Amino acid sequence: MHNIFLIARREYLERVRTRSFVIMTFFIPALMLGLTVVPTMLMQRGTKETKHMVVVAADRDTAEMIRSRIEQEQGQPNKTEDQWSNKRGLPSTHFTVEVSTNATPAEREALTQKVNQKQLDGFLWATPDAIAARKLDFVTRDTSSFIENGVLGETVSDALRRHALKSKGLKEDDIEAALKPVDVETVSPLGKNAPNPQAIFVATLGIVMVMYVTVLLYGVAVMRSILEEKTSRIMEVMLSTASSKEMMAGKILGVGAVGLTQVGIWAAALAGFAGYAVVTSGFIKSLKAAMNPMLLIYFVVFFLLGYVLYSTLCAAVGSMVNSEQEAQQMQFLVMMPMILAVIFITNIFTHPNSPIAVFGSLFPFTAPLVMFSRIAMQPETPPWQIGLSIALMVATIYAMVWLCARIYRVGILMYGKKPNLPEILKWIKYA
Repeated sequence: MHNIFLIARREYLERVRTRSFVIMTFFIPALMLGLTVVPTMLMQRGTKETKHMVVVAADRDTAEMIRSRIEQEQGQPNKTEDQWSNKRGLPSTHFTVEVSTNATPAEREALTQKVNQKQLDGFLWATPDAIAARKLDFVTRDTSSFIENGVLGETVSDALRRHALKSKGLKEDDIEAALKPVDVETVSPLGKNAPNPQAIFVATLGIVMVMYVTVLLYGVAVMRSILEEKTSRIMEVMLSTASSKEMMAGKILGVGAVGLTQVGIWAAALAGFAGYAVVTSGFIKSLKAAMNPMLLIYFVVFFLLGYVLYSTLCAAVGSMVNSEQEAQQMQFLVMMPMILAVIFITNIFTHPNSPIAVFGSLFPFTAPLVMFSRIAMQPETPPWQIGLSIALMVATIYAMVWLCARIYRVGILMYGKKPNLPEILKWIKYA
């Protein structure tokens, strides 16, 4: 046990002191800051742009209704704290709207010339034929602002619906009541409001990808460390003081501690970013609500089990091969189950109780990602399935450690040609 601790300590300190570890550990939070917080601060400090547009309709009532809705929507504050779902409010651009009832081809040509000459930012062509065809033209130079133009289109559609209801004799209060949106709240069988499913999806996908990348990255790090020491003949010196099992266990524990350190730093940085964003975004509040403590505990459990399982396999591969090229070929075969789990992860998110999701959550080599995804997306996952998944993973890890340790014991001292399957079976038999 003392030798395992010494090897693990050496592996840990050797990696956390490297320049690549420092750069990757602190570069990713800095990148998150640059992609999320900085653009938000710049947008909040920016001034509103003013654009001049003309609404052209055959009758003044239609044009006035469109103008009124545009001015009302951009004059109202956000109707919800969640800016991700604020689809009705216009963007930061402020429109000054004029009304024209001259819907002739000559007038359209004249307005088009004004747009080309930058005397006008755009005009909306709302003639009876265009309204009947449910297709209105908005002539503008700024066609790339698809979000702004899309929201403007929604506002115009709302104005035309109101005008149609008003022409049928409905009063303004009745129209407002008829067009008032209906909020459908998701409620669990226990009667409590369920977390925002969109937030759960984003949080789960982020955690799953962190788990996948970290397990893949540090599993391969174990393999490369063994290959490096094997090719430099350091293994022969180390075997004089420690057994092959102690060396493999020490490397797995040391490199795993590096992975947990890096994930912990990322999690702390993410918590800091969320603390800032929660002030301005209701979606982040939902995201934090989805991250319950039990889910974080499951993350640690399945991360450790997945890491130990794949690191053991990578350690065996590193002891078998003699070059980086051979290691890359074998690495793909070892990581194939994890890659397949990522490929099917979207189907698992949408159908957490499907046969493929249940099988994947019980199959030890895909269980770290699949079972965690099922638990996150469906808190009512049967406890017996969770317990069985963990038990199968522990049993598989025990079997793989025994099997790979025998391969490791012989493979680290074998040089020359790439071993084939019969030779590996001989290693297992005689180790």
